[in-house]
Amino acid sequence: MNEWYRSESTVMPEETDLTSSKVYNYVRRNIEEEEREDEEGNTITMYVFEEMKVPKESWGMYLETIQNTANIDYIAMETGIELEV
Repeated sequence: MNEWYRSESTVMPEETDLTSSKVYNYVRRNIEEEEREDEEGNTITMYVFEEMKVPKESWGMYLETIQNTANIDYIAMETGIELEV
């Protein structure tokens, strides 16, 4: 199973990146902007976020899992059922 890990960049990342790697697609969440000071005292903007890499051959399964999870959450909300995490 894929795991979320913390990452950062000096460039605002896309939430979904399907092109930068030939092997993986990247999914990102909780993107936050941070101001930092570099070694020379200049203020720089960093973006910190959680990222998961999904093998390209598993991308369809990943998308189906996301849709199924959303469907289950919706049904639970509509019926008043509380799901355990």
